[in-house]
Amino acid sequence: MKFLTNGYASVLSIALIGVAFGLWTRSTSPTCHVSDDSSEVVFVSKSGLNEIEAHDVKPLAMVSNVSASRLLATSTDDSNAEGFDGIEGGEANPSLPSVEMLPGIAHPLQVAEISAAADGPLWKLFVAEGDAVDEDAVLALIDNRVAVASVIAAQSSADRQAMLDAAKAKVSLAEQFLNRIQQAASKKAASGLEVDEASSRLLEAKAALQEGHETQRDAIARLKIEQARLETFEIHAPFQGTVIKIYPHLGETVSRGAPVVKIADINRLRADLYVPLSLASSQTVGKTIELRADLPGQPMLNAKIVFVAPLIDAATQTIRIVVEIENSSKQLPAGFAVRLSQTSSGSDMH
Repeated sequence: MKFLTNGYASVLSIALIGVAFGLWTRSTSPTCHVSDDSSEVVFVSKSGLNEIEAHDVKPLAMVSNVSASRLLATSTDDSNAEGFDGIEGGEANPSLPSVEMLPGIAHPLQVAEISAAADGPLWKLFVAEGDAVDEDAVLALIDNRVAVASVIAAQSSADRQAMLDAAKAKVSLAEQFLNRIQQAASKKAASGLEVDEASSRLLEAKAALQEGHETQRDAIARLKIEQARLETFEIHAPFQGTVIKIYPHLGETVSRGAPVVKIADINRLRADLYVPLSLASSQTVGKTIELRADLPGQPMLNAKIVFVAPLIDAATQTIRIVVEIENSSKQLPAGFAVRLSQTSSGSDMH
């Protein structure tokens, strides 16, 4: 029995020595513990067993595609640490794919929403959506019957030629009468009073004729105003194009300034592209370049550079260029995205 007691004491002493050795070893070397599910990393200080910090590594793994085991700390010297996924010293791995350039949108060369210049019901429509129209063609008509009547009245006032003819006749008659009185007075057959009366009649006739001319000029001016007002009831095309949309229906009241018809010139399409500085030197006005189009059946298109901006965008380090795409066949719908093809970065395609 005494032997067993002494043996138990020996075993206990050995166990205590082992625990002490283990504590000393862990206190003198940095360790790191990774949990079973690899969801967190626990760093242990050099001087003790206190947990310093737990880091969730799942978001980091999503960014750099590295496993949790690569995040284990092997040294406390941060200056020798290597970045994630081949990024060392703060520089990106050149093997990583470059950022895709932003696309441009191929929009019509000209687009116009033609508004009404007068109030009234939409009386007539001369076009439908999709119709091709010429410049200055009448597209629609607002009820203009009152305006037409005003033009007719103004035309009548301006055409009062009979009144002017009567005034001219009176002037001619007064001149003849004055000549006769003057001849009679030279032969002592008429008095000076009669000569004065004849002269007064001539002045009155000329004044009436002058008033007639002024009245006619005012009437012509009013006629032009009414004719111009009449034109405000007509919706004209400002350029050659295609009718894209008609906003009101026949009979609806149109307010001044409200859009009535929208037309677009799709014979040529225009797009703004933002080119990196590394490619900017090869982009010149007049050059034909190749574009990648996000358009079914038309993966590649030719375009002509019509403008190169003289300023650099400091934020993006790009230069804006404007290109035009020929579309006289109207096979390309406006609004698709285009990108500069890599084959156009340094070669001409004239």
